[in-house]
Amino acid sequence: MIALTERNKNSIILGTVAIFAIVTLIYPVVRSFYRFEISYNEGWNIYNALKVIDHIPLYNAKYSWTTTNYPALSFYVLAYLSRITHNYLLTGRLLSLLSLAISCGLIGLIIHKLTRNFAASFFGAFFCLAFFCCTDASTYVGLNDPQMFAQVFFLSGLLLYVAKPPTLGCMAEVATLFIIGGCIKQNLIEFPLTVFVDLLFVSRRKAIQYVLFSGALLGIAIALNIKLGGPLFIRNVAGPRSYSLSKAIVAFFNSYGQISVPVLIACIWVVRNLKDKARRPICIFFIASLFVGATIAGGNGVNVNTYFGNFFAISIIMALVAHDTWEASTTLLGHRIIWRHVIPVALTTYLLVPFFVSDSFASWRQLGTLPEEQKRFDQETSFLRAHPGPAICESLLRCYYAGKPYEIDPFNSTRFVRANKLDSGEIVRKIEMHQYGAIQLNRPVESFKRPSNRFPDEVLDAIRQYYVPSLTEPNCVIYVPNH
Repeated sequence: MIALTERNKNSIILGTVAIFAIVTLIYPVVRSFYRFEISYNEGWNIYNALKVIDHIPLYNAKYSWTTTNYPALSFYVLAYLSRITHNYLLTGRLLSLLSLAISCGLIGLIIHKLTRNFAASFFGAFFCLAFFCCTDASTYVGLNDPQMFAQVFFLSGLLLYVAKPPTLGCMAEVATLFIIGGCIKQNLIEFPLTVFVDLLFVSRRKAIQYVLFSGALLGIAIALNIKLGGPLFIRNVAGPRSYSLSKAIVAFFNSYGQISVPVLIACIWVVRNLKDKARRPICIFFIASLFVGATIAGGNGVNVNTYFGNFFAISIIMALVAHDTWEASTTLLGHRIIWRHVIPVALTTYLLVPFFVSDSFASWRQLGTLPEEQKRFDQETSFLRAHPGPAICESLLRCYYAGKPYEIDPFNSTRFVRANKLDSGEIVRKIEMHQYGAIQLNRPVESFKRPSNRFPDEVLDAIRQYYVPSLTEPNCVIYVPNH
């Protein structure tokens, strides 16, 4: 029997971690090639890209039934890439998958800059991939949503900051990358906040310079968004959104209850390394992303993606913990070599806990049912298409594939109604007059929890009074006029 060398053992361990991560990625990749809806935002992003194609301003009204509250860049990218693929949905999903792969690679490069150790960077990159695929974040893997794309630029800025001295040129480059990312998704503020706080430790003068660079570039970005998207960009992006502290608390425990061990390890690591100048930015990044994520989580419509910055920070820290264990000179019960391999395996194996607890495992078990789900989705969109006239869709992707015009964004219009910025009576009157050929809901109108964040109560009451269910499927009920 040939004895394995230490190098071969490391290769086997790291290869196992990589295989595990790739296996967890299979379901999201396969799912991305089907046309049924994964999340509400998918149809919404397509309709906004179509506005770009049709030269319709994105931000031309203070409050609209089809409000756009993201910056314009992602819609332009989706619109122009789709000219090549002729498939808006698949283009957005493939861009999301590619962006996650690049993000994991950037995590590996950040780790390599801090450790100069290939094994640690390799482990961190694949741990990050498995982390996203095993937790509730898996919904966003291969999702037509701009967040993954934006994170590429924010992580690139963070990599540049930890890789170079904070010269004027470096700070300008970092600020530029952050602003480009912000033109895709505006709420990833933990990244620029991390750099600013760390610069306060380095030099207050440099921190002020960084703020000035960022402010100037932000002004240019706002001007470009106004020019490309319309005069009311700021008002649309900063529109009213209800907030609930109880929602923030529940969201925090739902997201972190599954990953409590890595979070606890990360907290201990941060306390031990906060005074290390090289590692201080990562410590600050963990704290800032946790604080920002937990704070924003109480906003209406905010999901697990608010914690993605912190998930990246945890992935970096887990790799640094493994590296520190490999480099330690002490032994445990005289078996230092054994523990070199136990740590990365234990950290990765723990991800099986959120994998089985979250929806990821249930999704894996349903891998063979995807064709049937697609068949039902196609039947539902065909049913919508067969009823002439405009439609209201809780699932905007169904309305898109049914060829229906974009008239109502249920989520954003409902929050404007609640803020007294729109009058739901306009929609109620159209329902009373049967002006909609069909109305699609994700569940029977009677089962909606009131108040709903998708439709005002008076709209739901009007649907129940003037429309009747004509097609009922799992996660889809289509109503037609009751005459």
